[in-house]
Amino acid sequence: METDSHVTNDSWEDHKFSMFIHWGLYSIPAGVWNGQQITGYSEQIKGHAKIPTEDYRKLAAQFDPIHWDADAVALLAKQAGMKSIVLTAKHHDGFCLFDSKYTTYDVVDATPYKKDIVKELAEASKRHNLKFGVYFSLIDWDYEGALPFESVDNSDAIPPLHHQYNLNQIEELLTNYGDISEIWFDMGSPTYDQSNEMATLVKKLQPNCMISGRIWNDQGDFVVMGDNKQPDFKMGVPWQTPASMFNETWSYRSWQERGKVADKVAEKINDLLKVVSAGGNYLLNIGPKGDGTVIPFEKQVLAGIGEWLDKNGESIYGTRGTAIQEQDWGMITNKPGKLYLHIINYPDNNKLTIEGLDLKVKRAYPLSDSSMSLGSEMTDTGYEIDLTDEIVRDPYATTIVLEYENELSITPINVIKANEHQEILLTTANAEKYHSYSGHDYYSTKATVIKMKWYMSNESKEPSQVKVVFAAEKNNSYKLVINNEEHTISTLGSDHHRDSNLYVLTIPSINLDVEKLNEIELSLVDQSNPHQGLAIEELEIIIR
Repeated sequence: METDSHVTNDSWEDHKFSMFIHWGLYSIPAGVWNGQQITGYSEQIKGHAKIPTEDYRKLAAQFDPIHWDADAVALLAKQAGMKSIVLTAKHHDGFCLFDSKYTTYDVVDATPYKKDIVKELAEASKRHNLKFGVYFSLIDWDYEGALPFESVDNSDAIPPLHHQYNLNQIEELLTNYGDISEIWFDMGSPTYDQSNEMATLVKKLQPNCMISGRIWNDQGDFVVMGDNKQPDFKMGVPWQTPASMFNETWSYRSWQERGKVADKVAEKINDLLKVVSAGGNYLLNIGPKGDGTVIPFEKQVLAGIGEWLDKNGESIYGTRGTAIQEQDWGMITNKPGKLYLHIINYPDNNKLTIEGLDLKVKRAYPLSDSSMSLGSEMTDTGYEIDLTDEIVRDPYATTIVLEYENELSITPINVIKANEHQEILLTTANAEKYHSYSGHDYYSTKATVIKMKWYMSNESKEPSQVKVVFAAEKNNSYKLVINNEEHTISTLGSDHHRDSNLYVLTIPSINLDVEKLNEIELSLVDQSNPHQGLAIEELEIIIR
């Protein structure tokens, strides 16, 4: 994954697969209020059932999780192959699983349990070599200084008193619990200045703490997709999919239909592979009961995923997504010198074909048995691997390793050639687009193009001329890179940004490759905000 983000590759790789935990007072009613099953996310039952604050607050007197075992939860995460844990320190109901001096509505002051759960899990995570992060809701349905609760859309503005309250509690979480690997903000609709102030505070207190994109206003370190969503477009920044065990709820629901463990294991391994192969990280949730018990179904699902990762983890940890086009048989990850082919749909003829690949293969073998060599060759339709040998098929995903020499060579889906006038025409329509996914609140998030790339063939050894005809929504400076040679398109201080008055740049002479594909990229010069869109209204790059 190519990115100019503030997140380092090492820190992001550590979060390839992580545990999310939704747990709080809402785990006690478990989706039922006054004898009625309440639909909608069960962690938001206060809103969905329209429970008065004074009635909801009474749940705190019942919160005594005698079966909560922070070490057991940390060990469960390790068994599942997860590398970090993110706990709901405070959800929308405003109840804190940590000891806050700014409210008595917390686990230490308001419950019989009297112990700081964030502290317990932070320390257990450290003991078991797991990174630890906290979820923090920017919405608080209990705080008097917040806007009055009106709906569970949760994208309300943050009044100044509420914003200061959030800042105070963010400081507590990043001061009292050791290293916090990520702070996972959620919901609300803060102003740019509020988002920036929170991000600045986080980096001041813990410079290495990653910030989720749901701090909004492009102030996060990584993009968070919608709940259980994966992008159907190429991403150009670090990103994550938050996934619930069941689409209907994140916290424990007593009446949830759970199905078969094996089916859920298959579903989540498939999702993990989709996310990781596309360059993202996967955050999978569990919802303990009010008494702290992790339900057996979720334990068994995590154990099943962990068993698969015990055998196939090499193909997940430390890997990257590839630019290889999507394959109908499964997903691909890679490390330098190795491709990992994850077969979900076994080909009927036992011939696995990888389209868009051109490389010198040293050896092909199943990850489960490196002593077995599989026949493979380049064909007219792609690189073909013979699977007729006695390969042990994994019930979830069979992993084949392809060891190759030199650089990974991928044939793009769209290679642009000269037209009948011997011109190569590049536009926004035929570009390969890389995106961020951002907005000022949950409901304004959208895919934003942050980079365009073109691949083109060339048959002439003569120098070429490049003409760029360009219009943007606002004045800016753009970097045009042609085979590693940089050029600047700047509309700063210019009125040339309207359809009738286009900005034009001419590059008199460039030398294009004949032997290999030529690459052209367009991005913003200023990468201080890696999520900022190109905002191009019109673009033609004419090469002749």
